[in-house]
Amino acid sequence: MKPVYLIDGCRSPIGRGHPEKGIYSNLRADELSVQVLHSLINRTGLNPEQIDDFFLGCVGQHLEQGKNLARLIILLAGLPNTIPGATVNRLCSSSLTALQMAADSIKTGNNNQMLVGGVEHLGHVPMTAALGYHQDLFKDYDFQWTNMGLTAEKLSEDFNISKEEQDLFTIESNRRYFAAREAGFFDREIIPVILPDGQSVNDDQEPRLSTLESLAGLRTVFKEDGTITAANSSGISDGVCMAWIGDQSAVLQYGGEPLAEIGLTVNIGLNPVDMGLGPVFAIRKLLDKTGFTLDEIDLFEINEAFAVQVLACQQKLQIPDDKLNIHGGAVALGHPLGMSGLRIAVTLAHSMVEKNVQYGIASLCVGHGQGVAMLLRRKQ
Repeated sequence: MKPVYLIDGCRSPIGRGHPEKGIYSNLRADELSVQVLHSLINRTGLNPEQIDDFFLGCVGQHLEQGKNLARLIILLAGLPNTIPGATVNRLCSSSLTALQMAADSIKTGNNNQMLVGGVEHLGHVPMTAALGYHQDLFKDYDFQWTNMGLTAEKLSEDFNISKEEQDLFTIESNRRYFAAREAGFFDREIIPVILPDGQSVNDDQEPRLSTLESLAGLRTVFKEDGTITAANSSGISDGVCMAWIGDQSAVLQYGGEPLAEIGLTVNIGLNPVDMGLGPVFAIRKLLDKTGFTLDEIDLFEINEAFAVQVLACQQKLQIPDDKLNIHGGAVALGHPLGMSGLRIAVTLAHSMVEKNVQYGIASLCVGHGQGVAMLLRRKQ
C-alpha cells in the first residue's frame, strides 16, 4: 500500500456551545465549516479539481447538521460539484474515523487526494436533541453508561483519583494551553473566523487560568458526593477542523513538507461503563500491531473528555507527563464532538513538527464503549 500524508490541517477557534453566549451563536455549522475550508484551500494552494472525496465527522446529524452535511458544505463553499461527500458518525472519534477512512482509501489506491473535516455546533444542535435508547440495552448494561459523567465518576472510584488531583490536572491543562498560545504555537493551527457582524474571532473562548482554591468550591455535577465538576470536564463546545491528505503526488503538488505520514489506526470496543479507558486498550493494540514500545512514541494526544479519564489512562499506560497533551487539551479548550478527533490529530502533527520528533499517537475514548488510536510519523 502507498503512503498517505497529512499535508496540512487547521481549525476554527473553539467556542462555547451555548445558543446565546457562544461566539458562534449567530453563525451556522455549515457557514463556519465553509470559512475553515476556504482558509485551508487558500493557504495550501490545493487544487479542488483534483480532490476525490470529502469525509466529514459529525455527531448530531440533524437540523443544520443533517442531510449529509459533507456534501452540502462542498456545494455551499462553491467547490466543484464533482467532489462527493460523506458524513461519518462514531461519536467522539467521528472525525478521526473520517481521517482513517480517507487515508485507507488512498492507501489502497481508490483515491489520491481527499479533504477531511470535523464539525459540531452544540449551541445550535444540542446533544440531547435526538436521544431514544432501546430499553433492552439496559438488560445487560448498567444505565449509567448512557451518561458520560457517571462513567467518569466510576473511574474516579476505580482508580482512587481525587477531585483535587483532577482540579490540578485542569489547572495544568489550561496553563499549557496559555503557554502555547503565548509562544505562538496555535498561529499555524487556528484560522480567524469572521462573524456576521464583521467581528474577527482569533482565540478559543473557553480556556481560563484558575487556582486550586477557586476550583475547590465548584459543585459536582453528576453525583452529590462525586468529584466531577464543570471545570474538570471538557466543555460543551462549537468548532470546525479541516485537513488535506494525499499520496506522494499530492505532496509534490503542495511543494512543501507535509505535517506527518498517517500510519495505522485501530478501533476497539469495551464495556460501555468503562468507556473512559478506551484509549488504554486502543493504544496497547496499536503498539502490539506496529511492534513499537510505548517508550518509542515521542508524543501522545489523548482527548480530555474528563480530567479523571486522562489521568486513569495515563496511570494504566504509564505515559510521562512531558509526552502527554503538551499544549493542553479539551479540559481547557472544550470538546466539539465531531471536531475533536481530527483536532487532536492536527494538534499532534503540529506538535511533532514543533518538537522535531518522529512518532506520535492520537487517541480518544468514545461513547457507548469504544476507543481509537492513530499513529503519525515524520521523517527525521
